[in-house]
Amino acid sequence: MRLNLLKHSAIACVFAFGIATTAFAQTTTTDEAKKAGQETKEAAKSAGDAGEHAGKAVAKGAKKTGQVAEDAAKETAEGTKKAAKSTKKALTPDTTSATCKDGTVETGKTKTTACIDHGGVKSFK
Repeated sequence: MRLNLLKHSAIACVFAFGIATTAFAQTTTTDEAKKAGQETKEAAKSAGDAGEHAGKAVAKGAKKTGQVAEDAAKETAEGTKKAAKSTKKALTPDTTSATCKDGTVETGKTKTTACIDHGGVKSFK
């Protein structure tokens, strides 16, 4: 791409200054073409550097966006877990009541511990 730009610049210079017929004019045109070529080369290098910096900035922005998305996903997962735990707690009582085989009514955290000291469970309430 730079080579094409250099060629086109040289051609443009030839058309702009005309095709020289004397040695002095050829020297001047050659010098001007070299200057134009050098300036074109420097401009292309500057454009390349700007493109490189822009690419790095885009990559950095994409990385930061990815991190933000990851953090948001973690927060959503934590919120979902908390909501599920709250719902389970609201729908499931902390204790269960049961009528034991000896006639007493006991409560416990689980059905297996409700009548542990009273001969087992006769029925649950």
